[in-house]
Amino acid sequence: MNILFFASLKENLNTASETITIDEEATVASIKNQLIERHGAKYFPKNILCAVNHEMVGDYMVVTESDEVAFFPPVTGG
Repeated sequence: MNILFFASLKENLNTASETITIDEEATVASIKNQLIERHGAKYFPKNILCAVNHEMVGDYMVVTESDEVAFFPPVTGG
């Protein structure tokens, strides 16, 4: 599965995307855990945003190999 990274997350990881292997019953939370193992928890805080197929979703969302999954750092106002 191809994972997309945006904004400061993209800059901090030095990549716009990454390919991972997922289980049949994968959720956003399980993908996040895989990414934390690779890159560290500091890049994937509890309040990180995730979109699946261009819709914002929570950790419970089940994903398939064909879905587009993107992670965004938390947005601050100003």
